[in-house]
Amino acid sequence: MRTALGRVRERARRFATDAAPAFATAVAGQPTAETHPHVIRARGDLTPGVSRAAYAERRNALARALPPRSCAILTSAPGLKFPGTVIPAGRYRQDADFGYHTGVTQAECVAVVERGESERDVTYTLVVPEFSERYTTWDGERINAAAAESVFGADEAYENGERAVGRVADAMRRAVGGVFVDVDKVDEDCEVVRRAMSAVALHARERDGVRPLRGIAHRLRWKKSEEELELLKRSVDLDVRAFVRAFQTSEVGQTEAAVMAHHEAEIRIGGADRLAYPSVVASGAGACVVHYHQNDKMLEEGDLLLMDAGCELNGYVSDITRTWPINGKWTQAQLDVYSVVLEAHQECLRASRADGDTSLMDIHRLSIDILAKGLAKLLPHTSAKRLIRTGEYAKYYPHSVGHWLGMDTHDVPSISVSTPFERSVAFTIEPGLYFAPSDITIPRDLRGIGVRIEDDCFIDASGDAVSLSANLPVDPDAVAALASSTFFRPL
Repeated sequence: MRTALGRVRERARRFATDAAPAFATAVAGQPTAETHPHVIRARGDLTPGVSRAAYAERRNALARALPPRSCAILTSAPGLKFPGTVIPAGRYRQDADFGYHTGVTQAECVAVVERGESERDVTYTLVVPEFSERYTTWDGERINAAAAESVFGADEAYENGERAVGRVADAMRRAVGGVFVDVDKVDEDCEVVRRAMSAVALHARERDGVRPLRGIAHRLRWKKSEEELELLKRSVDLDVRAFVRAFQTSEVGQTEAAVMAHHEAEIRIGGADRLAYPSVVASGAGACVVHYHQNDKMLEEGDLLLMDAGCELNGYVSDITRTWPINGKWTQAQLDVYSVVLEAHQECLRASRADGDTSLMDIHRLSIDILAKGLAKLLPHTSAKRLIRTGEYAKYYPHSVGHWLGMDTHDVPSISVSTPFERSVAFTIEPGLYFAPSDITIPRDLRGIGVRIEDDCFIDASGDAVSLSANLPVDPDAVAALASSTFFRPL
């Protein structure tokens, strides 16, 4: 049995590097309940709304999903620089798989989760950046090995260097049940992993080899805990509030960029880390471009405005789309198209359920049926059956009805849309119709109209779909009324 002094010496050796003192003070390098009580309000939470115990259980769940005597290696997202400078390119965004299992929101880190013969035999090792006074001076403090253990719950912690390479390589050698790592994520910031993989290359026949991790990680992340659903709801609520401001500040003579700025200002004021993705603020015919990104036109009388925008708050994203008349008044053609899309939206939401059979792909097929019937009424000399049989509907509805949602906007991509819905999964419903302004085969009053309606949803405990963004109206009269209202922020 090691003596207390022996344990202290071992701990000192583990923390010691040429650049840092042996007995380091724990530095988390990110907000904690002690440093940012306005962000992390519960003392047991490691990140907003997620406790240190919850992160430990996530790693244990990962270990249970692994074969005996194997390991999973997770790498942080690379740190990006603003082009032409050495300045960080905005606020760092963590890889979702890494962040989900560690709670670390910083770059240049590696997590190793080892499972022994028993699923309860789990070891968590965290590799953190090597201490650098220069980095601290220019970019601020980063997580150190002391905090990796005392704050983030690692069983072992190492600064990036030779000892870390050796420790990761040892984990790989012991993993006769397989090394699970997404090799495509091992970039220049992951020298520890690359060197460890090279070091054990001669031992490849002694184990099952490298296997991708994302399938296992994504399956664990697909179903949301109650805490995650609450975080997702907060993100959606903030996005709804920002959309209301966008509605109220859109007017003839305003620019798309100004509307986008109002939305982003509201989410920033509300504490969002960033936009969930580049916002689409498309007026007039721009709405017929699904991923319109220029956002540089003037809003004109009689046009619609299609806005697809989301925010990332506390690690979870929202993704909402609304379409409204800029002047608060629908033309008959606009209302006709909108009504078809709204019917598809509402029917698809009602049909989404966890019954052991229904999938997101089934909902997509339903959306095609409904939109095709609507198109047959809007377009001359065609029928719903013909539009579907020939695939011509895709000219007007080129995208799918939705996608999974969570820490990433398309989250998680490795879960097929043919997978039946389960309780606690989150997803979007977003049918749309788009009529190109140059299409002379359609009635003139339809040309240049683009409509999409998107809500963020989840499957509740009863197995039914619930819209998280239902507070943002979709009824055409309510939409027009909101577009006609005026933005006012109390002092």
